[in-house]
Amino acid sequence: MKHDAITVSAGTWPIKSHILPPFSPIVCSFLEALAEGIRQDPFLKSDTACSALAFWLRRRHLEYFQSLVSAAGSRLGRGTIFHIAPANIPILFAYSLIISMLAGNNNVVRISERAAQSVHPLCALIDHLWQQPRFQCIGQGNALIAYDRSRQITDSLSAACHGRIIWGGDESIAVIRHSPLAARAVELAFADRYSLALFQPSVMTHWQKDEWELYAHRFYLDTYDMDQNACSSPKLVIWLPHTDQDLTTLQHHWWDAVAGAAKDYDLAPIKVSRKYTQLWQFAVTVPEIKSIQRQGNDLYVYTLSSLPDDITRLAGTFGQFFQYEAQRWEQVISILTQKIQTVSVIGVPAKQLRQAIIANGAAGCDRIVPTGQAMEMHIIWDGINMIEYLSRVIS
Repeated sequence: MKHDAITVSAGTWPIKSHILPPFSPIVCSFLEALAEGIRQDPFLKSDTACSALAFWLRRRHLEYFQSLVSAAGSRLGRGTIFHIAPANIPILFAYSLIISMLAGNNNVVRISERAAQSVHPLCALIDHLWQQPRFQCIGQGNALIAYDRSRQITDSLSAACHGRIIWGGDESIAVIRHSPLAARAVELAFADRYSLALFQPSVMTHWQKDEWELYAHRFYLDTYDMDQNACSSPKLVIWLPHTDQDLTTLQHHWWDAVAGAAKDYDLAPIKVSRKYTQLWQFAVTVPEIKSIQRQGNDLYVYTLSSLPDDITRLAGTFGQFFQYEAQRWEQVISILTQKIQTVSVIGVPAKQLRQAIIANGAAGCDRIVPTGQAMEMHIIWDGINMIEYLSRVIS
């Protein structure tokens, strides 16, 4: 349905405020029903992103999130949160909505018109559940909407909300921030970030064939699944110092395994064109590249002789990776600037890396995860506990 310039995909417009405590039973019941609805719908169940969302919503996982919230019994949602979801990761609107609902808030979520078609089936399921008598109170307090890039609408929604969440690039965030918030409103802006992988080659020397395939598949899930568009997808692989075996041999074995994992990747012609264009751009603009390895169109690997001052320039898509052999641990810590979000690891103890980051006062790296978990959403994102930030403590 349409309300002037706003298209409502799910929920009620305008919404009716009904603030709840975090992890309220009615919200948890709705999320359980949402997960079950995804599992029962053949189309949604077959969609990788929706299937992952249903798994993420399992009860034990939500209970784990609740354990991470301090003073949970003394909290209440802030009110109405205005979300601006990204176009490049369509499913992200659902995670943003759910986390804010878990914090006890009402929500208005603007879904990009570029992403609206791909998420329509999920929105339809959400709307169907919100229309049921048991969940009507939730449906009346939440809306999934779309509208053209109207400054007037963004101004109005921003001024009326108690909090705003922006998912987007630095430039998009700067534009949206021209729409002022109320004096006491809070804001979370998840801007452009960069992620990398850190490998300890010594653990690979004893891998069997199935282990190469397993870890390559996990790496594929972190990267190819979202065309490397996600901020948490590694684009640079750093190999730690290694003396047990010829590193070049290990690297070739690794990338062969990755190419094997990517053999069914949907590499549409437009992706091939953009990827090949990026290859030539990198070849001309990144002097640190000493060799380029191509395995068909599925995989490009750029080996670096040194790291540029700004590693965020090393950002390929559709299966393009830079690699560098570090000479010492200090090189790793020195590149962890504020732009660095996730470091996915193989053979590197997270505790050891975390302690090194803290001891050296590194400006960046908010997440350390095993390879295969870079894409997993968490209530702690970019170093912020979103449930705590989007609720208030009554002392």
